[in-house]
Amino acid sequence: MKRFRNFLLLVVMAGCSSARPNSDRWVEKGGQGDEPSSPVARTVETIQVPRGSEIHVDGHIASKEWDRTAIATITVRDDWKSQVRVKHHNQFLYFLFEGVKHDGERLFPEILIDPKNRKGDHWEKGQWWFHVSGNLCEGNGEPNVYRTNGVFQCAHLKDGWVGNNPPATDTTNIEIRVSFAKLGIRPTPGLRLGLALALTNATGDTKQQWFFWPERGRIDFPATWGNAVLK
Repeated sequence: MKRFRNFLLLVVMAGCSSARPNSDRWVEKGGQGDEPSSPVARTVETIQVPRGSEIHVDGHIASKEWDRTAIATITVRDDWKSQVRVKHHNQFLYFLFEGVKHDGERLFPEILIDPKNRKGDHWEKGQWWFHVSGNLCEGNGEPNVYRTNGVFQCAHLKDGWVGNNPPATDTTNIEIRVSFAKLGIRPTPGLRLGLALALTNATGDTKQQWFFWPERGRIDFPATWGNAVLK
């Protein structure tokens, strides 16, 4: 009888072991990551951001101005893909959104940055939303900050960052510069930031759409954002 009880115990233990969740379901491409509070995202997309030359933010691409960069791709649809180039130089992060206009349709860039790479299930102070359209719009701890108490919050100039705005009718490229001081961090090799890149139709209503890198990114859920590692 004792042997029979021991046998039953072994069977139960084996069953519990096989039912244990897969601890590797939240895996960064190229390495092990932290498991988020929700299983919406399964992998963490990561780009390695090189140090490059300074740029002039005007929407015009000078020769070799964007030669050495990381590249992320935003898929709007099968016939419309936008490449986003990213690099850093001294005290700034630089972004170039290419192909923001397609067959007469225009989308507008947004950058979501989590300087401390917390990536929780909700926005927190210190996580930034940057938007470029007819004006520059920003939010610290929340996205879509166009108005506060009925007062328009966007402007052509903002402290700590710049983007070519409003875009000319024939402009297909948007350049953006964000200072590390704005983000409250010092750039060092190996620094890891939470990052998401998006294009939106900016309708400001229930018909507004976003297209993301990472593809499964969500504006309301930092846990779905990717990583940017400074080289």
